[in-house]
Amino acid sequence: MTIQDVAADRDERFEAIYRKYYARVWRFYRGCSVSEDEAHDLAQDAFKRFYENFAQYRGEAEWSYLETIARNVLYNWLRARKTSKRHAVMVDIDDPELFIDPPAPEEPDYADRQEEELRRTRLRKAVAELPPGQRECLRLRIQGFTYEQIAAALRISLDAVKSRLRDAKKHLRERLGGEQ
Repeated sequence: MTIQDVAADRDERFEAIYRKYYARVWRFYRGCSVSEDEAHDLAQDAFKRFYENFAQYRGEAEWSYLETIARNVLYNWLRARKTSKRHAVMVDIDDPELFIDPPAPEEPDYADRQEEELRRTRLRKAVAELPPGQRECLRLRIQGFTYEQIAAALRISLDAVKSRLRDAKKHLRERLGGEQ
C-alpha cells in the first residue's frame, strides 16, 4: 500500500465521519445558545481539528472523541470572546482626527421622553392583560428562546406555543392600535 493509498483511505474515513456527524456537532453548538452562523463556524473548526489529529484517532467511539473536540472548541471560543473585550484599540498618536471632538448626540426632549414612557406603560398594561400562558410564551420569546425551547420549557406542544404567540400578538395589536 502506497502513501497515496493510505492518505486516500484516511480522507474517505474522515469524509464518512464528517457526513455522519456534522449535523450533530452543529446541533450541539446550537444547544449551547450559539447563533446559527457561529455554530457552522465552530463545527468547521471542530472538524478541522479532528482532521489535523486524525492520526491519534483509533477508530472507536467516534462521537465521544468528536464531542470532546467540539467541547474544547466551544470553551476556546468562549474564552476568546471574554478576553477580546480586554484588548484596547490602538490609535496612532499622530492621527489628525484624534483630537477632534465629535458633536454630542441630541438627547430626546422632554415631550419625546414622556411619549416614550406613556407608550411603555400602555404596553406593560396590555401585556399584563394577557392570559398567563400567552404572557409566559411571549416573555420567553422576547428573551430569545426558540419555539422548540419554549415548548420544552413550558412542557407544551410546538403548536400550542405558536398559537399562544399568535393570539398574544393579535391582542397587543388590537389593544395598542397602530403604535410601534
